[in-house]
Amino acid sequence: KKNAKMRSFIAPLTTTLLYHATTVVDAFSPGSNDTPFSLSAYQKARAKQTSNSMDASRFHFQILFVDNTNFHARIAEGMMARIAEYNDALFTLFPYSATIESSDNAPMDSCAPEEALTICDYLGLCSTTCSEDGTSFNLQNDLDQYDLIIAVDDEIQNLILRSLPFTEDDGYEHKCRSLSEFLSVNFCGVENSEELTQQMIQDMIEPGMWEKARPYYDAAKALLDSKSSSGDDEGRRGDIFSESKSTDVYNPRMILSENGAAIPNQSGWPLVEAAMLVACAGITRFCLDTFDAQFDEAFAQLLGTHFYRLDQIISVDDADDQLRLGSLSVTGYFSPKERHARIVQHFEELRSKFDIE
Repeated sequence: KKNAKMRSFIAPLTTTLLYHATTVVDAFSPGSNDTPFSLSAYQKARAKQTSNSMDASRFHFQILFVDNTNFHARIAEGMMARIAEYNDALFTLFPYSATIESSDNAPMDSCAPEEALTICDYLGLCSTTCSEDGTSFNLQNDLDQYDLIIAVDDEIQNLILRSLPFTEDDGYEHKCRSLSEFLSVNFCGVENSEELTQQMIQDMIEPGMWEKARPYYDAAKALLDSKSSSGDDEGRRGDIFSESKSTDVYNPRMILSENGAAIPNQSGWPLVEAAMLVACAGITRFCLDTFDAQFDEAFAQLLGTHFYRLDQIISVDDADDQLRLGSLSVTGYFSPKERHARIVQHFEELRSKFDIE
């Protein structure tokens, strides 16, 4: 029998008949309105829907990784926790993991598999978290409890999407994404004020951890690109994770070339590990940028509410005090220097609006 902790799944996803189709902005939908399909525009549209569905006002996001093996999700959880800590977001981003126990691939009990412990030890992930008993994905509760649900592969994402309860605004669909989507800079950088690059995402990974994965990422990227070039009509990126098994961790990391030289293995688990690490860094970047974008907008609205006439222009210090009284939660997100710079810019725009130097 499965461990009792794995029995909390209330409505088995495989018996739910309601299909919830993925929705995107019409202008970016494949073939809609005779508009040529743009993969980058499609990815950005999906990412924008997801960021808009998240609420940064609580000053933290809870992210749930979901698998059907009790293996991949717990490793992704450990990776993201480590990346969040490296980027000073340890108390801002809280990753968790769960397993769909009704899946045929689900283990007989919730104990942490030995393969997961091996990888966690190799990468220096939290041994306590990695060794904890797994928990079962609960569709009814987890949709509301977590800000973002990350399916480890596209098959799991489709299973969840087909099981979502109907809502008028399709909000649940927007918060359920596939891990492979976060390998795209178009998706991860939708809220970034700069042009996000792959290097910027990789720089979010602790150097010591990245050095272990770097020799395999080029091969992983090549595999992903080959899959995406023959991808589906919805522009999904190739899914490298669905083909991975826990026993793949025993694949050698180094193999011998024809010349007898030791070279990085260009297939198997090392590629999955490298791709997963970059995807977790992408999720971290996406979440942190969503925080910045929402608080930037909230501060701009606060400025517009308090100062919209010329006779309301006062000293920067007095304006700052007034704004602090108006909303400590919004103003507290920014340093005094950042607030003052925004106030000065707003006053300059206000003077320009009324043609006053």
